[in-house]
Amino acid sequence: MSHINELDRPNLTEDELFRFLHDDEQLSGVTRRSIRDAVLHREILPTVFGNRHRFSKRDGLDWIASLKERPAQAMSA
Repeated sequence: MSHINELDRPNLTEDELFRFLHDDEQLSGVTRRSIRDAVLHREILPTVFGNRHRFSKRDGLDWIASLKERPAQAMSA
């Protein structure tokens, strides 16, 4: 029996995270480059196993949620 929620399991490579968001979640605006840039800018933080970086589905979904535009009032406050 697994104790880690499937969304939280860090078992995806960058490319697999891209395919999950682009294909499975049908987010056509997500590109391989946008994923790579988000990782480089530390907007998506990997889980590191030895020298391998892995991502969870939730990492990707949280990153998408962080891209949501804020209302002008909230930004100026």
